[in-house]
Amino acid sequence: MDPAFEEVYRVGSVDGADWEVFSRVSAVGFSQSGDLYVMDDQGGRIVVMSREGEFVREFGGLGDGPGEFAASTNTAIGFTVLRDGRTVVFDAGHSAFQVFAPHGEFERSVRMPGNSLYVIRTLAPAKDGQNVITTSVGAFDMGGPADGPERSFRPVYRLVLTGDEAVQDTVIEAWRPSGDPDGFGPPLVAGALPDGSLVYTDSSAYAIKVATRNGELTRVLTRAFRPERVTDAIRDREIERLLAENEADASSRNDRFGDAFAELGRRRIRNMEFYHEVPVVRTLRTSWEGTIWVQRRGDEPASDGPIDLLTPDGGYIGTYVAGTTEMPDAFGPDGLAAFIERDEFDVSSVVVRRLPVGVR
Repeated sequence: MDPAFEEVYRVGSVDGADWEVFSRVSAVGFSQSGDLYVMDDQGGRIVVMSREGEFVREFGGLGDGPGEFAASTNTAIGFTVLRDGRTVVFDAGHSAFQVFAPHGEFERSVRMPGNSLYVIRTLAPAKDGQNVITTSVGAFDMGGPADGPERSFRPVYRLVLTGDEAVQDTVIEAWRPSGDPDGFGPPLVAGALPDGSLVYTDSSAYAIKVATRNGELTRVLTRAFRPERVTDAIRDREIERLLAENEADASSRNDRFGDAFAELGRRRIRNMEFYHEVPVVRTLRTSWEGTIWVQRRGDEPASDGPIDLLTPDGGYIGTYVAGTTEMPDAFGPDGLAAFIERDEFDVSSVVVRRLPVGVR
């Protein structure tokens, strides 16, 4: 397929107005009206644009007051927009979800249970209008992880935010590889369809699982792609690639801890455990209207490849060839899709494009 997406607008520039100079864009989302919400996590703010790209408002901020985010939050932030325009942000520094009304007014804070430090990096709306789903809840006490006994599965959580304290409800017990390998470990990625059904991938095979909103598996969507066995040569190339990335990250640090972090990274990479296969699927997302976007691996084991478009009942719409389009970072109504871009100086911008009717 040809990704002939119409560009609607783009925002984010070092030469732009003050509101569009972003420190770092970590996530984006749309409301049902087509407004775009941009999470500028280092700036501690949410910026809203109309469906035409005009500035509407910004809210949030760093601090300890109502509706403000702790300065440490940007290392572990989760963000999503509910269809009615309410915004949910996980504020790690305050160990709570900050919920904002559609027009940006602070609505309430929903704390996580206990006294642990929580890390939640991904959120998606549960499509029930008030709660969110995630596959990434990490809890830490002073002595280390506070997750309790090791589970035989990986959970997909529904986080219920209707009370003063969040309720962590496991809706899916996804497959867990033995040993929890770091190298080529099969990803657990989940999304929600417009009717509240859940879609997820949890293995090295091309097996996209569709479940009810309560987690009951209803079908598995497959394609005839098989995972590649991890050889010593593949393992060595991946370690070399990760070491190079580690050195590049260390050299970009401007603080006195750069050398220490670099050495910690080297040790972690050299001691990595590898899964025995390279997973076929790298990630997936669900569109506003329910199309499932599945990104496969590329020619190199750790590279992004083609993107398949599927219907929830297993229909195959088509494939975008690797390199012709990135995976959208958010989907909106009327075919709107947002893509986060970074230039060579790591300056963030967001491009909004309109998808053709057949792939929405």
